[in-house]
Amino acid sequence: MTEYLTEQEQIQQLKNWIKQYGMTIIAGIIIALLLAAGWRYWQNYQNRLLTHASLLYDQMLTSRAQNNTESATLQAAKLKSDYKSTPYAKMAAFLLAREATLKKNYPEAINQLNWVIDNSHQTAMREIARIRIARILIAEKNPDAALSTLKKLDDKSFIGLVDEVRGDALSAKEDASAARKAYQLALSEIPDAEVNRPILQMKYDNLAVAKN
Repeated sequence: MTEYLTEQEQIQQLKNWIKQYGMTIIAGIIIALLLAAGWRYWQNYQNRLLTHASLLYDQMLTSRAQNNTESATLQAAKLKSDYKSTPYAKMAAFLLAREATLKKNYPEAINQLNWVIDNSHQTAMREIARIRIARILIAEKNPDAALSTLKKLDDKSFIGLVDEVRGDALSAKEDASAARKAYQLALSEIPDAEVNRPILQMKYDNLAVAKN
């Protein structure tokens, strides 16, 4: 029917429509602009955060390469406190855990790895941390705690490695039959091309020989 309206009637109709819906449209436009501006600010903030964290992480690695342990530790602590939402903070915690493990400071190593589990949104990082905790517990001759740690699985792509470490814990408990089953399961889950597969095969074969 619009084509039969006079020009004046069409203008009046438009005025009425604007009067009825104008404020809603304006409000919608303002909200859209604010959301877009907020999103751009957030993206820019995240990019700056990642850039700063990356630079600090590189500085930490340089300090470590120069055997400046005190500086490297301080930089790692800053990454964890000021940039904990970034992956660099988790990598710093992994590095601190490794250093603590080499010094046989197992409680500190576990503390760093638990920090990764508590603060990482990436399932792979949480799974790696959990596996490393289990290995430390085995080294501490606490295989039962290691087995308990391995009960939770965040990332199924690590199932083969989890079963291998479970086999290590069971072997430490001198439960050869259960350990052999865990290793056999891991062998079925880990691809032939994996670097650690020959070691896993050796673990399984040694238990098979021991059984005989």
